[in-house]
Amino acid sequence: MFKIIKLTMYDMQDQSYTYEFSEGTNYFQGKNSSGKTEFYSFIDFMFGSSEDIIKKPWYINSLVKATMLFDYNGDSFYITRTRNRNQNYLYYADENENDIEPIDLREYKDKLNSIFAQDIPFLKDIRNFTNEELTYRAFTMFNFLGEEGQGRIHDFLDKCRFIKYSVKLNPILNFIFNKNIERIYELKKELDNLIQEVKELESNTQKYNFIINQVNKNLQKVGGKVWYTGENADTIKKYISDISNMQNVEMSNRERNIADLEVMYNNLSEQIKVYENNINDARQFESDNENRKKLLSKLHELILEDASLDYLVTPIQELLSEIDNTIFFSNYVINDNTVKELKKQRDRIKTELRRNDSRFTCYTLEEKTKAIALVEEYLSVEIDFADDNLKEKKKKIRELREELNALQNSDDTKKIKELSKAITNLYMSVKDISSVVSDDMECEGFEIRYIKKGNILQPMIASDDVENKDSDKHVNYYIGSMARHTLIQLCGYFAFLDILLESDQYPIIPMFVIDHISKPFDEKNSKAIGKIIAMAYDMIGKENLQMFIFDDEDPDKLGISPDHFENLVSENKTGFNPFYIQ
Repeated sequence: MFKIIKLTMYDMQDQSYTYEFSEGTNYFQGKNSSGKTEFYSFIDFMFGSSEDIIKKPWYINSLVKATMLFDYNGDSFYITRTRNRNQNYLYYADENENDIEPIDLREYKDKLNSIFAQDIPFLKDIRNFTNEELTYRAFTMFNFLGEEGQGRIHDFLDKCRFIKYSVKLNPILNFIFNKNIERIYELKKELDNLIQEVKELESNTQKYNFIINQVNKNLQKVGGKVWYTGENADTIKKYISDISNMQNVEMSNRERNIADLEVMYNNLSEQIKVYENNINDARQFESDNENRKKLLSKLHELILEDASLDYLVTPIQELLSEIDNTIFFSNYVINDNTVKELKKQRDRIKTELRRNDSRFTCYTLEEKTKAIALVEEYLSVEIDFADDNLKEKKKKIRELREELNALQNSDDTKKIKELSKAITNLYMSVKDISSVVSDDMECEGFEIRYIKKGNILQPMIASDDVENKDSDKHVNYYIGSMARHTLIQLCGYFAFLDILLESDQYPIIPMFVIDHISKPFDEKNSKAIGKIIAMAYDMIGKENLQMFIFDDEDPDKLGISPDHFENLVSENKTGFNPFYIQ
């Protein structure tokens, strides 16, 4: 159970004013400029928003701090925010306020998160699934419906107008509507293990390559034609032993000098460059031909419908055949292995050039002795060359990531249909009150479908296509009324809150805050708001959701029977902030 009990505000002279709240619906009425939207935002501020209130006229030289008392799951907490974002307080109600040290905003939000995110294993599942730390702040997108965001049925959550929330939405939706959580967790665990193994293999590979380079670097100092490949250690050891024993050793006989090698290297590079340009041209030609083929195919279909144009059919068929042959030839060119062979030859020339680096350098006997000692030392290090194993594991990682991506984006269609049904039922419940809803109900097969991609609440009706008559065939129903859209949006919020609160696992604050909901409604349809709220409470339970509504209309005009009512303007104050004089 969750309930905000009271909010106490303090001014510069330490005077205080307290707002009392009730379980269920708390309705605050106020005229224009009485601070309804400020009160709406201030609730979010108390629960950790980063808004800098000291820059707002409502709080300059008036408000010093505010303290809120709330109950959650049997515990009572005090939370306090001040004009200084790094001076906040959070403590149990039975603790002594004077013993509490101030905390910065980051720690303040961390402590709030520990209150609303109590199911630690479930949070780990969310983190493993989304690869993100999704705290209670991300889930506040389901808690607030402001005036500026009303009437949105595409990306319908008001806070998703802001990028810091919109980027969190898709991972949350994927988690809510995914039926492969356990399999995804297993794959992620396997993927983490593979990544760690790859890191170790890559580390060994780096050591392996370092040793090969060092051995060859020192072999060049003693001459000879041997070259360490990593697999011929015995040959290198024998060669070094022969030199150490002063035996005759066959020295390198370079048949090609450096100038010849450089000419060959440059020629190969030019050939590769020309060949790669030809491949790019061929790919572009293939793309152009594909477009031509599509256009000619469409033209061919049009001509076939008119018998008088038969004389045009044969030329077009010939053109299509020629294009097919051209595309086939392009594919053959692109798949040719010549460029790969040229690159291999260039790499071999490059290696031979490196071997000639020390040809004109004279080394002393001491340097050669040291080189022999280093070669022997490096060859004594046991490191396995695991290039094939590394490639196999990297391939497995790619496959796992592809499978994970597919599983993470696979939706539980049954759960989405149940959500759509709940939204539709809430909307249809006001058909006897709202003319806009009753008009929609007259449309055959009317329903509201939730579309996860885009977070859309899409009205639909049965198709009137006689040729493709299907009882399950629906088409989008576009309705322009702001009141319709706002009612649908309101139903969407309640349906999502029902899913999130019913599980009792998500890190969400059990409240819903609405600002100026009456704006798009005329007198005939405004009572539909109260009816939907009543139906939502029947579905969710009044004890499970506390609501705050800020509006300029009387609650009875909206069909709302609030559990607590208060006017923001009274004899003692001109608006929400009792210390601000307008």
